Amino acid sequence: MDTVETAAQPSIDPTDVDGIASHLRFSVTRLARLLRQQSDVGLSPTQLAALATIDRIGPMPIGTLAEVEQVAAPTATKAVEKLHAAGYVDRIADGDDRRVKRVAISPDGARLLATVRARKTAWLTTRLADLRADELATLADAVAILERLVAPPAAPPTTSPVAAPAPLPPTKTER
Repeated sequence: MDTVETAAQPSIDPTDVDGIASHLRFSVTRLARLLRQQSDVGLSPTQLAALATIDRIGPMPIGTLAEVEQVAAPTATKAVEKLHAAGYVDRIADGDDRRVKRVAISPDGARLLATVRARKTAWLTTRLADLRADELATLADAVAILERLVAPPAAPPTTSPVAAPAPLPPTKTER
């Protein structure tokens, strides 16, 4: 019977938060790079991310796109210019302020994004097919946890204000 050589599984202490963070960072970064390699559509990661954001959120000004993508406005502008030149986004006038232009995904952009997503999902599906049922169940639980990690933080509660600490008595130099 042939056996398949696999990389040694790292032993991770479940109480070592720093160790877990380090392994998670490495694994997620590597997985993201492997998934990016599946795109192969001639767009940079920034352009592809911008297109996905425009698709997810809808038409928006370039400044808003820059904020959402957490990039500088000139970076967002260059990405949109290339996406527009390729026919993947349209510039449309804002309904409230005709001076403002919004970028919206075009039908070609939506088709391209669907193709990229399908390629990435197909690649990941083939990798997941090699896992045992118990590993898939564990991964499903981990996905739910990862989604919580990347979700925006909840707003702090405002119903029970915390009392300000009492002022300290003046020091000798303040008297």
